[in-house]
Amino acid sequence: NPLASAGSDSPVPEQVDVCIIGSGLTGVSCAYHLAQLVESGAIGSMKLVILEARDFCEHLLSLVRRNGGQLVVGRFSKMHGLTMQYGAEEAIKSTAIEEYTVSEIRKIIRENGWEGDVDLVECRRVNLVFNPRDLGGIESDIAAARRAKVSGIDNVEVLTVEQAEKEYGAKYPGYRQPGNNLWPLKLVTKLFQHAQDPAASRNSTRSFPPAGFSSATSSSMDLALYTHTTVMSVIPSWIGDSNRAYDVQTTKGIIHADYVVHATNVYVSHLLPQFSEPENAVVPVRGQVIGTRASVPRGELWSDNFVGNAGFEYWFPRPCPSSERPLIILGGGRESAPWEYNVTDDSILDETVGKTLRGFLPAVYPNSFSKDTEPEFEWTGIMGFTPTKDPYVGLVSSSSARPSGEYVSVGYNGRGMARAFACAEAIAQMIVAKQNGKTWERPPWLPIWYLTEQTRTGL
Repeated sequence: NPLASAGSDSPVPEQVDVCIIGSGLTGVSCAYHLAQLVESGAIGSMKLVILEARDFCEHLLSLVRRNGGQLVVGRFSKMHGLTMQYGAEEAIKSTAIEEYTVSEIRKIIRENGWEGDVDLVECRRVNLVFNPRDLGGIESDIAAARRAKVSGIDNVEVLTVEQAEKEYGAKYPGYRQPGNNLWPLKLVTKLFQHAQDPAASRNSTRSFPPAGFSSATSSSMDLALYTHTTVMSVIPSWIGDSNRAYDVQTTKGIIHADYVVHATNVYVSHLLPQFSEPENAVVPVRGQVIGTRASVPRGELWSDNFVGNAGFEYWFPRPCPSSERPLIILGGGRESAPWEYNVTDDSILDETVGKTLRGFLPAVYPNSFSKDTEPEFEWTGIMGFTPTKDPYVGLVSSSSARPSGEYVSVGYNGRGMARAFACAEAIAQMIVAKQNGKTWERPPWLPIWYLTEQTRTGL
């Protein structure tokens, strides 16, 4: 993590255009998209900061700690219910946003030659169905996706028990589709460096500017990162004495900003208490993950990534030579805790969950994993879940007395890898539209039910 403590000893600026709180995929993606808009000429010069209370990108459970970067489109998830609720035309946007995210991230990686830098692996995503009672719901969702002509739905294959056992050594039926893995921390680092200096991010031999300063080659885009800088409050500037819209109180002093982006996921209610209310809650859910070795070399094991047991477990192999025993990243087990809802302490391990994880792979693949193998790594982190199982994106609801330049993108329900990048782009577009005095137009891939109530009323 080369940016772990970037800007931690530096004083924060007094005046910025945009203050982004949170240095995970959402916050850094928002900065990346704003930099792209500046470069395209959609807006003039812009000064922005990213503030992080801990190390750079440390809070990314659902991206780094939970699934390790499974970049996969959920082509049929919840499609039957969404079609009934919103109609087919709107329902397919739940897949469209993930299709857009995956394709854009892959495109950026390829265009900049980052494949090796971010450990991009093209593979397949296999959904193993452990409980036969779940088959009916999955088949209903796939049928609804086919009727709605969801992009890529024809690439979803049905796996019989016999096929799954022959190809993977697992005696369960399932479904398979194209997928990808990458290392999220490495991706977020490259995105930040690219936003700060596009030329340097494409040239590994070129030095980057310090994280607290903008690049001399991009004078119209001034981007700085300050880690170990906690935000205590965000208040309208009319309470203070600034000509900016907001006063952002940090442990290093006050930053005056015109726009504030809350990209803090499960910690959003620290500054926006309305997101602790039942109808709008972002509920903390602790996930636990292990890294354990297979008992056979990579050449004798699968290379795809998996989800199973109704989504409670998820696993994939890290890249390694074919003669070595691969390290498998496996997350889940919280159904035995039970559930780990409203748990925010990511400094401890749950013994019951750990026992479940240790026994999982040997039970599913008895010929490839040993019950006696102890994990080489084990850790926890916090995800953000919402009542609707979808994120909140857009303007923060406020009284008429507050300025309307405060935005939020949080609550990815463990699907941040396939959602956060695009949601952050929508926030960046909202900011630029407002700055230019124009009406923001919802992108064709963004579900309307993701939008906060205040954003919807402005459409």
